[in-house]
Amino acid sequence: MIDVSKLTQTEIQKLGIDTLSLALGPAGMGLFMHQFNLGSGDYTRDRDEILGNPTIEEIFARIQERRISQAESSDVLPKVTNMKMLDITKLTQAEIRRLGIEALTKTLGHAGMARFMQQFEMGSGDYT
Repeated sequence: MIDVSKLTQTEIQKLGIDTLSLALGPAGMGLFMHQFNLGSGDYTRDRDEILGNPTIEEIFARIQERRISQAESSDVLPKVTNMKMLDITKLTQAEIRRLGIEALTKTLGHAGMARFMQQFEMGSGDYT
């Protein structure tokens, strides 16, 4: 378990997302987070304004920039390891929720899990 008392909210979010990705896989992480983040607005109507209309080259450049940024920040935060990825296609939403909360608590402790989950308070989400 990591001592989260000195971490910023952004660092806790990164550790939480890393933990969920390792424990549930990327799709399971998305399903877990979707259960708590209702969002608001009309993404279908607004997506071109949000995302623009990037070329393949621009998308590739963004991916490369993000990978470099993640590699640089990984030197600052502890790495989350030793979690077995699951086949989430055989899990119910309740099982995904339980396993995600267990993984977050194991890595971040109760206080860190609570701080991670604060971003998903019902009614406060927005897709932008």
